[in-house]
Amino acid sequence: MNNPGSRRPPGRNDLVAAQQRRVTTIAGWLGSVLRIVEFNGNRTHDMIWQHLRGHHDQITKFQRSITRERLSHAYLFVGPSGIGKRTFARRLAQCLLCFNIPDEQLDACGSCVACKQMAAGTHPDFIEIGCPEGKKELPIGLIAGEKESGVRKKEGLCYEMSLRPMEGDRKIAIIDDTELMNDEGANALLKTLEEPPSYGTLFLISASTEGLLPTIRSRCQEVRFAPLSPTDTAELLLELGMVQETAEAESIAVLCEGSLTTAAQLLEPELRNLRNRLYDELAKGRAMNTVRLSAQIAEGLDALVEDLDGTERTAVLRRNALWLIRFSIEFFRQVSLRIAGGRHAPIPQLERFGNGLIGEPEDDLETVMQLFDRCEHAQFHLEQFMQVPLCLDGMFSELARISRRQLARTS
Repeated sequence: MNNPGSRRPPGRNDLVAAQQRRVTTIAGWLGSVLRIVEFNGNRTHDMIWQHLRGHHDQITKFQRSITRERLSHAYLFVGPSGIGKRTFARRLAQCLLCFNIPDEQLDACGSCVACKQMAAGTHPDFIEIGCPEGKKELPIGLIAGEKESGVRKKEGLCYEMSLRPMEGDRKIAIIDDTELMNDEGANALLKTLEEPPSYGTLFLISASTEGLLPTIRSRCQEVRFAPLSPTDTAELLLELGMVQETAEAESIAVLCEGSLTTAAQLLEPELRNLRNRLYDELAKGRAMNTVRLSAQIAEGLDALVEDLDGTERTAVLRRNALWLIRFSIEFFRQVSLRIAGGRHAPIPQLERFGNGLIGEPEDDLETVMQLFDRCEHAQFHLEQFMQVPLCLDGMFSELARISRRQLARTS
């Protein structure tokens, strides 16, 4: 054993080697620091969430859960269609799969391999299923695999979740339209929920909890999502190019109740044309031709359902009739804002109706509120399954009568 006291003095080669080791260590450390500085300098705080409209409380909830290491194995996102639940789930999944940013920060860099795979839809540890277009039920094959000779094949979401992650330490699945699962599909999913893999997280998305098995709900942590605000909805409609004019975006945002799915329905060309015809006739006030209006509306409603039959035809016809009543409610709401001097949508027909009012502002406002109330009355009756033609004909006749009574009162 060598005596430390007798160790030879370091030679020139030893000093050079030690210096090289120090340079290499410092260079590596500096490189790491520079990479961190460069990454943080280019990163905007919460950059993956900065363009998400609404749902800030839900972001905070997940940040808190992850920080406390209490992320559940399954969540049920509940809220109206078209408000961003699936978008939220996808961004949350990207945050959890991102290689560069710690989970507790609940953000994603957008530049690592995992983030690029998420953007391209090719991440091997991310699975997403939903009801195919044109289907009324979420196929069990997507959940548990198709049958072959009476046996389920090794495919489908449940099978994929049973396999360990390929790249990281986590596997994530999104099931959209969960309320459209049949009992067989729900029972197949239940097995995965009852014995979840340690590396797995599932996000179930549903417009409502009605129709979901209690056993499914009880094994998920429920997260409620509220509709988007009219301001957020209008901005999204413009950003997504769904409308071109701010006035129309604001008008649709009020009607669609914070749902882009509903907004898309309202922007269907046939329904938009029917709305304009309705507004043209409402703008005539006391000169409204109720017989012509009823005929035009009936023809337009029938055209919207000509390719449907049975219960689906009846349901869509009633839905569109409800939209026409809500269009009327919104029309008179905007008229009342105009009379009161408030900010109102620049709808051409609105101005024509307002110019036809001949009484004092207080009297005009009272008349408009009566028109508004009559439309709400019609909405109530239609929601109680009153016949569509009878309900609309009655509403149009009453609107004309109220307008003429206002003329008689001011003459």
